[in-house]
Amino acid sequence: MAIRINIDQHQLKGTPLTSHTHTNVTQNPPVLVRWYPPPQGTFKLNFDGSCKTASTAAGFIIRDSNGAPISIHTYNLGITQAFMEEACALHKGLQEAKKLNIKHLHIEGDNMMVINVVKGTWKTPWKLHFVIQDILEIINSFYTWNIKHVYREAN
Repeated sequence: MAIRINIDQHQLKGTPLTSHTHTNVTQNPPVLVRWYPPPQGTFKLNFDGSCKTASTAAGFIIRDSNGAPISIHTYNLGITQAFMEEACALHKGLQEAKKLNIKHLHIEGDNMMVINVVKGTWKTPWKLHFVIQDILEIINSFYTWNIKHVYREAN
């Protein structure tokens, strides 16, 4: 099932620095958000973490090119920062993929910081240094891999 969201809902809104009259502003069309299976012969790892006041959780799912679940795990890590939950979920998912002897992996998550740190486009926060270091070591053991950000609804 696909979910439609409007990109404008995810953009920050603020007070304009200069005042001017508004002209006809066209609204962005809704974006179709859904999960897609990976190409034939590859697997997809989706990871996620959640941090609420009373509880925290992390988890991942690995699926084959038909979308069939291969491995699903959830964890209560007791960490109080969402980006740490996300990084730990990715780390545990990569460990599982390696244990399953997967060679070609597509990775998706909804935490932009963790994804951009793994890609090397953002600097690693000191709290994530050792986890990211281990993630990079594991991720580079796959023959091919890629990682990308997806909307929460498609994760």
